[in-house]
Parts: sequence; structure tokens; C-alpha cells
Amino acid sequence: MKLTLLSKVLIVAVVAAAAAGFYLRNKPAEPTPGAGAAGAAPSAAVSRAAAPGSTESAPVSAAVAPAGGRPKIVVGVNDFGGAYPALVANDGALPGPNSLFTQAGLDVEIRLVRGSKERLDQFDQGKIDVMLLTLDYVANLYADYKAKGTELKAFHFVGWSRGNMGIVAKPGFSSIESLEKAKIATTRNTPTHYFSLVLLDRSNLTPNQIELTKGNFVFAKKTPDTADLFIRGEVDAVAIWEPHLTKAVEAGGGKLLVSTATASNLIADVLFARNAFLEANAAHMPAFLEAWLAGVAKLKSDSAGSIAIISKAFEQGEDVTRGTLAKIKSATFADNRAFFGLETESSPSATLLTEAGEIWKREGLIQAAPTPKEVFRTGFLDAIKGKYASESVVEDWKFDKSKAESPALLSKSVSIYFEPSKSELDVNTRKIVDRFAEQMIGVFQNAYIRVEGNTDSQGARKANLDLSERRASAVVDYLVTRHRFDSARFVAVGNGPDRPVGDNKTPEGREFNRRTDFRVVPNY
Repeated sequence: MKLTLLSKVLIVAVVAAAAAGFYLRNKPAEPTPGAGAAGAAPSAAVSRAAAPGSTESAPVSAAVAPAGGRPKIVVGVNDFGGAYPALVANDGALPGPNSLFTQAGLDVEIRLVRGSKERLDQFDQGKIDVMLLTLDYVANLYADYKAKGTELKAFHFVGWSRGNMGIVAKPGFSSIESLEKAKIATTRNTPTHYFSLVLLDRSNLTPNQIELTKGNFVFAKKTPDTADLFIRGEVDAVAIWEPHLTKAVEAGGGKLLVSTATASNLIADVLFARNAFLEANAAHMPAFLEAWLAGVAKLKSDSAGSIAIISKAFEQGEDVTRGTLAKIKSATFADNRAFFGLETESSPSATLLTEAGEIWKREGLIQAAPTPKEVFRTGFLDAIKGKYASESVVEDWKFDKSKAESPALLSKSVSIYFEPSKSELDVNTRKIVDRFAEQMIGVFQNAYIRVEGNTDSQGARKANLDLSERRASAVVDYLVTRHRFDSARFVAVGNGPDRPVGDNKTPEGREFNRRTDFRVVPNY
């Protein structure tokens, strides 16, 4: 059969299209963090030009919009609750008829990928643009991506874990210090591992005791496996997420020793993306954040409607959604302002990132800890701050000082120097208290702090009791005044010489005894 010129052209076009389709279906994926040959160049099939002025290379982004279309942004999330405001704002996982993102001129998909590794794989392949992870996880990842020429930036504080992570222990373990010789199950290099390490650091255990405790960690490959280890009685305690946290208590005969309901400002969810993506979409990110924050507001103003949207999007029962909401705090703009220190010199975000980086460095996971300047990009929040100028941070905790006498979750002894027979805090003493406030009291915001003054045995006991109480009161007054903590959280106690930890017959022992003990008591 004789073919016309037009027929030949059509045949060539069909063959070319088929070949292109075969290539796209079988193209190699970008290596995941830590995988692939060192120094290997990114595949041309999965890379795109970096933003103007950037040296960063990055995979093809799902955010590339068709000509004249809405910018497409895919947000990769887990099901722990951080993404709930986004689902509400989007009227579903995909844009619904009432999507606030659509109204802002954006095409947003909230993509549920439960496993962190699987979610990161999609991020590496350019299938996800914005990631939701905990800040400690970002500290873990940053150096690996930087080595590959990718600059990550955290640009929004999503919220706090407020009870969906914790440590469950067998009867007989009543404090963090009591875990010294316990076998503790967790998953390695994860937020639950980090949670355990931070609590050990915050306790009165010595560095040697902490190392011995870490040597008793039992690492499981997956979170459900850690719960099973505890239920079978193979470990004494388990650091774990919900719903496995409740399972360990109910099926394992355990007691909830501590959770993020008490360590309320420790596990923070953030949004991060490649800096090249943020540069390319800088004009759209303020509107993206405003829509997300409107979802936070709608969660409160229309609870029933929001729960219905979330439950449908994640294909879960409304009781599951309600239970998750009860154990998180979705961040408002005011929470972001405080978290990133937009109007202050210091910030919780900088403290938490720095500590997480140092912990992972100490554990041998990374060689260099990232700095706040490297990780955080707050310009998009700054761009919309005028709209939220009157907004303030709101917490719903209630405190009853009588509960402050309950057993302490953990204790920390601090050497605070006072002039002989004096109770005034000098400049150096205030710096010590400031550092303690940042690292301990700021993290355990839903807890009582019992401040106990102690002396050596020199002098009259009655005078020492009075002096130690005045010193403890001076510390409490400073914390409440300087750091604006709720005074109902604090109790000042003067122990005088009655609780020595050293030998009062030696100068060294007496120095140990002249101390201030801070005891953290859960607000149950």
C-alpha cells in the first residue's frame, strides 16, 4: 500500500510518542538520602533548573504549573494530625468546592504518605514539594541534603505534639531517673528516639549513667514492633507514638510515665521545602500560609464540619480524628511568631534545632549540626504579619498549686551562686536561671516546677531553712517576672540542710549541698 506524505508523518509521530512514554515510565529515580554513589549527578530526567541566583539543583517539581494555570503544590503529610488544618483549608485532600487554597489562586494537594521514608522518597523524586516533619527530623536530614547540593528551608511552624507521643513503663518505674537500668524500646534515629534522649539529658542522671541507659535501648525496625516488645514483656519501657502508645498501656499493663502533654513544647511539626522551590514560588507562599492559617481558625469555629472533612479525606472514623485533635495543638500565626522569635532575640525554634543537631551529632548520625540561620526562612511569615498583629498565643492549661506536691517526673540540680546570707540574684546567676528556663521550663510548659533551695550544715538549722526558702522564692520571682511564666505553676521550698547529697564534713561535699533543685511535676 502506498503511503501519502501525511500518513508517513503521522506514523513517525506515533512511534516517537510511544518511545517517549516508555522512557518516562522506566526512567531512573533520584537517589534517596544516603543512597547512590558519592558525587553522582542527578538524572537529567528528574532535574530542573534551579531558581535564579541559587546554586541548588533539584528534581522536577510537582509545583510546575501549566501555562496560565494555578501553581500546583503537593504537600506530603503523615496522619498524626499536623495536616488537619490544611485538609480543612483545602476542603479535602484534593481541592474541594470550598477550598481556601483555590480561592487564593493555588492548586494544592494534601498527600498522605504514612511512612517517613516513603514520603521522603517522593520528595526526592519531585512528586512532593512541601514536607511535613518534626523539627528534630529536619536537623537529622539537613546535612545529608546539603551534601547533595540541596538546601532545605523550614518556613512554617505547624504545631506541637500534645500527648500523641510518650514513654510507657512497667509498674515500679516512676520517674525518668528510675529508667537508669531499664530496657527501653524505640525506633532508631526517629522522633521517639530523640524524645527519649532529651528526657535523659534533662534529668539528674550523670553523663555516665545516661550512656549506660542508652546502652540498654532496644531498637525495633517499625513502631508497632516496639509496642509488641513491651506487651510481650521483653522490655521495661517503650517510647512510642499513638495509637500504639495507648495499646502499650492497655494491652501491656503499662503506666504512662510521660508524654508530650507534659513535655508540651518539645516535639514540633514544621513545613520545609527546597529553597529553590521557595524561590520559584515566593510570590505564592504568603497566600499559601494565609490559607493554612485560615484552616486552623476553621478547625475551632466549625469543629463538626472540620472533623467530617478530615475523616473523609484520611478515610478514618470521626472518633479517631477527635482523639488525634485532643493530642495536638495546631499553630496560629501568634504561635509562629513566638516559635520563630519574629519579635525577640531568642526563640524556641533555634533552641530546639540546635539541641536536636547536637544530639544527632553526639549519636554519630551527622557530622555537623545545622544552624538556625541555615534552616529557617521566615520571610513569608513576615510578609503577612500585619494581618495578625493583635493575635496572641492561647493555651488552655489550668493549674492548681496543691498538685505541685505530687511526685516529680524528673529533677535537675543546678548550682546557683548566692552571696553569703544573701538571696539576691546577681548578673551571672540570672544567666544560669535564664538558660535553665529556656531548656527545661520552656519545654515542660504543662507542668509544675517545684524550686527547692538547699544549704550545707554550717550555721543554725532554722536560719538555713529560712535562707534556702528566700533563695528559692527569689528564683521563682525572677522566672515569673522575666520569662512571664504563670506563677501558679511554681512552688518555692526551703529544705535548708535537711536533704544533703554530699558529705557536710568536706568542702567538696558542702559545695554539692549548696544547690537549687528543680522538680518537674506533671499537671495531670
